[in-house]
Amino acid sequence: MATLEKIRQRKKILAIVIGAALLAFIIEVGIEAIGRSGGNSAAAKVGNEKIDIMAFQRRVEQEAADDQQNNNQVDAATRQQQVLDDMINEKLLEQEFKKVGLFVSDDEISQLMIGKNPAPAVVQFAQQYGAKSPAELYDFIMNPGKQGVQEAQVMELRGQWEKLKADIVKQYQFAKLQNLVAGCMQANDLDRAQMAEEEAITNVVTFAKKDYSSVPDDKYSVSDEELKAEWQKLKPMFKTDEDVRAIHYIAVNIDPSQEDIMAANKIADAAYIALQKGRGVDSVRLLGTVNIDTAKMVQKDMPAKVRDLFASAQVGTTHRDSTVGNHHVMYKLINKEVSLDSVQLSYVLIQGDAKTQKAALDQLNAGKTLDDLKKAYPQKVDGKLNEWQRVYTAPDSMKTKMANAGQDYFVYMSTDQGATLMKIDEKKAPKTFYTVATVSYDAYASTKTSEDLRDKFQAFLNKNKTAKDFEENAAKAGYNAAEMMITPSTAQLGMSMYGNGGIKDSRKAIKWAFDSKKGEVSPIFSDNNDVLIAVAIDDVYEDGYLPYNFTQGKEFLTNRVRNSKKGDDLMKQYQGKAKDLNGYASLMGVSVDTANVVFASGDPKIESKLAGRICATKPGTLQGPWKGENGVYVYQVVKQEKSERKPTKEELDNRYAQSRGARVFGNPRNIYNILTKATKVSKRLIDFY
Repeated sequence: MATLEKIRQRKKILAIVIGAALLAFIIEVGIEAIGRSGGNSAAAKVGNEKIDIMAFQRRVEQEAADDQQNNNQVDAATRQQQVLDDMINEKLLEQEFKKVGLFVSDDEISQLMIGKNPAPAVVQFAQQYGAKSPAELYDFIMNPGKQGVQEAQVMELRGQWEKLKADIVKQYQFAKLQNLVAGCMQANDLDRAQMAEEEAITNVVTFAKKDYSSVPDDKYSVSDEELKAEWQKLKPMFKTDEDVRAIHYIAVNIDPSQEDIMAANKIADAAYIALQKGRGVDSVRLLGTVNIDTAKMVQKDMPAKVRDLFASAQVGTTHRDSTVGNHHVMYKLINKEVSLDSVQLSYVLIQGDAKTQKAALDQLNAGKTLDDLKKAYPQKVDGKLNEWQRVYTAPDSMKTKMANAGQDYFVYMSTDQGATLMKIDEKKAPKTFYTVATVSYDAYASTKTSEDLRDKFQAFLNKNKTAKDFEENAAKAGYNAAEMMITPSTAQLGMSMYGNGGIKDSRKAIKWAFDSKKGEVSPIFSDNNDVLIAVAIDDVYEDGYLPYNFTQGKEFLTNRVRNSKKGDDLMKQYQGKAKDLNGYASLMGVSVDTANVVFASGDPKIESKLAGRICATKPGTLQGPWKGENGVYVYQVVKQEKSERKPTKEELDNRYAQSRGARVFGNPRNIYNILTKATKVSKRLIDFY
C-alpha cells in the first residue's frame, strides 16, 4: 500500500489547473501565430514531413512545466530552440528506422519494462513509488481494483508509465541503430595492416621554418578579385543551412545610479540597525524590501563569513558582510541548540482503527516481524527496516519521542484510519545546531534612472537611423555596438558558438532583424527588464552561402591570400640560396628545431600536409624550401626509428573504431549530423516567435 499512499500524497490538482491554463494560453498564442504565418502551421519540415506548430507548443509547455517543477531557469527562446531540435532529431530517427526496418518488438518492450532485467530507469521509477519491482508497479497500475483503488486514482501514474515506456523504446531503438552502424564499421585485414604501417615508423626530423606572421602585412595588398577567387575555391566552407543576418547591436544595462546606490545604502543601514536591536528578524521584515532566509545548520554548513564567529558567539550576535557591488548581506544568530541529528529507525505503516493499531504494536513488541504483520493484515501493512535518517528538522515533540525511545516500537503518529509505528535502532550523538538568518538587499535602478537611460538611448537612435550611423557613432555616444552573425535559430543576442553568455529575453530583437531590411535600425526592446536593446542590420544573406566580404570571412580569406603571397615571395628569396639546413635557418633568421613525425598522428610543430611528405622522404636528404599554409619550411629526416613492438589485433581494432569506425560514426551527435545532411531540414520557428 506504500504505492497508493505515495500517489495520494502527490497533491497535483493545483499544478493540473495551472497547466491547463498555460496550455490554453499557449494554444491561443499558437492560433494567432498561425494566422500571422499565412496559415502554414509547420514549425519545421524534415524531408516531406512537417512538425506541426501546435504539437511543438504542447511539447514546449510540457518542458516549461518540468523546468518550473525542477526550479530550472531557462530562457524561453532557448527552450523553444532546444525542443525544436529535439523534435527534428526524433523525426530524422523515425524516418531512418523506417528505411532500415528497425523496430522494437512487443516481447522486447515487455522485457525492458517488466522482465527479469528491466531498464535501470524503469527500476528507479518503480522504487520511487515504493514498489519492489517494475512488475509489481505495473500490476498495480493496470489492475488497481486488486488493491481496492479506483481507476481514476491511477490515471496520472499510468500516463507517466506510458511516457517512460515510449522513452525507453526510443533509447533501445537508437541503440539498435548504433549497433548497426558499428557492425558496418569494422576493421578488415587491410585496414589493420595499413594502421600498423602508419604507426610503425617515427621520423626524427630537423627543420627550419619562417612563419608568415613574422613578415609585415603592409607589403602584401589583397584585392577584391583575389578574395573572390579564394572564396570560390573554398565555397563549400561558406554554405549555410539557414538565412543569415549580419548585425550590430547595443545592449544598455539598466544599472542603479549613484543616487539609487546611496538610497540602497540607507535601507541596508536601517536593516542592520533593526537586526541588531531585535532578537529575531521581525523588525527587519517591516522594511519590506529586504530578503530574509532563515535556516538551521551545523557549523560546517554556516556561511564562511560567520562560521567561526557564530560557533562561539551568543544568540543575538549580528555580522554585516562587506558590500560586494550593490549587494548587501548581513547575518544574525537566532538560536543555538544541541539536538538529535541522525537515527537509524524501523517503521511500520498500518491501516485500521485504534484496536488494529494496538494489536499490531503489541505483536511487534512481542517479536513479530514486518513480514509476519503483512501476512496477518494483507494489503494493510507496509514499512522499512534499519533506515538512517536525519531528523534535526523534525518538530521538537517528534525528536523528543525519538530521543526518549527505548528498544520497543512506539506510536510515532496516528489517526482514526491508521498509524506509523516506529522503533529506534541506533542514535548518533547529538550535535550543536545554529539557526542563522541571512538578510540581503540589492540596489536596483529606480524608475527615474530607467527612464533617463531609455530617453538617452532613444535620443541616440533618433539621430542614427541607418546601420552605418548606428555603428560609426555608438562609441562617441558612450555605447558599445557589438557585431554578430545571427540565423533564425539564434535564441539570444550575444550567445557564443557554445550556446552560452547570451542576453535573456532578446529573441524579439532577433525576430525583428528577420522581418526587416538591410540598413534599418530597430526600436528599443526591453523584454529583459535589466537591459535595453537595439539592433542595426548591416547585411542580409539569403542565397545559401555567406559572401566573400562578410567581416569574419573577409578576414579569413585575406589572411590566406596574403600568406600565399608571402610564401611565394619567401620561396624566391630562399630557393637555392643555401646548401644545408643551418644555412637556410640563417637566411630565415630562425633556429633549427626538431620534431618526431609519425604518419598516423603527425607532430604539432609540423603542418599535416608536410607530415605526409616527411614520411616519404629518405633520411639524410635536404628538402625544401617548401611553401606551407602558415610558413616556409626546409627540413631533413635525420633517422627513422621502427617500433619493435607490433600492435595486437584488439589494439588495432580499437584504434580503428576511435579514428574512423564505430566510435566516430556511431556517436549520437555524428549520427544526427549525417542524417541532417542526408535530409532537407527547414526550420520556420522565426515565423512564429
